Amino acid sequence: MSLAFEGAEAGMMDMMMGESGLANGAPFDVMTFAVGQAATGVQLTLPETLLPIEAMAASAASNAAAPRTFVFAMDDAMNWTINGRSFEMDVVAEDEQVRFGDAEIWEFANLMEAPDAAAGGAMAGMNQGGGMMQGGMRDFMAHPVHVHGVRFQVVSREVDAAQQIAWETVKEGFIDQGWKDTVLVMPGERVRVIMRFDGFRGVYLLHCHNLEHEDSGMMRNFEIV
Repeated sequence: MSLAFEGAEAGMMDMMMGESGLANGAPFDVMTFAVGQAATGVQLTLPETLLPIEAMAASAASNAAAPRTFVFAMDDAMNWTINGRSFEMDVVAEDEQVRFGDAEIWEFANLMEAPDAAAGGAMAGMNQGGGMMQGGMRDFMAHPVHVHGVRFQVVSREVDAAQQIAWETVKEGFIDQGWKDTVLVMPGERVRVIMRFDGFRGVYLLHCHNLEHEDSGMMRNFEIV
């Protein structure tokens, strides 16, 4: 089953069309499994313990004092963005480059307003333009954030007080232990992760794993140099 939740829109099309066959956040059956026969001749034993995982210390990050922030939000033109920027095939901004071998903390923030990319992205403050999609009129959806080329560990989660009640409806589903390449960031939430860029130099992708979001621009390159 998909369990009931609240505090996040399920999809853009529902908001634009004003109707849906299923109420937003309502529980629904996903799949039913019918066991046809019992397995025979198979002896499986679960391990008593899983392989140990060495936790990465936040102090090991080269940017521990000032984590790199990526804001996932919709801009005034209804484009999905990261730090106020849409995807560009052959472009890597200066603040999207990381040094080979470094460990860094990245903060993924799911905010209502997109930053002004022209003024320096996430660190420049929030866009206060007079677009038609301001404030509560914006679609406020969860973003499963996926990073290519590296694995990471979740350091912390912080949710805005205005979204706390809704966040409580899904928090029991978060399993933050272990290595990840994708993490769910709920509306109003900031998730910090730590990773080390010691695989290969080159250009990789950072994007929301909601197909309609990444196809509408919520995807950026980053480069390990």
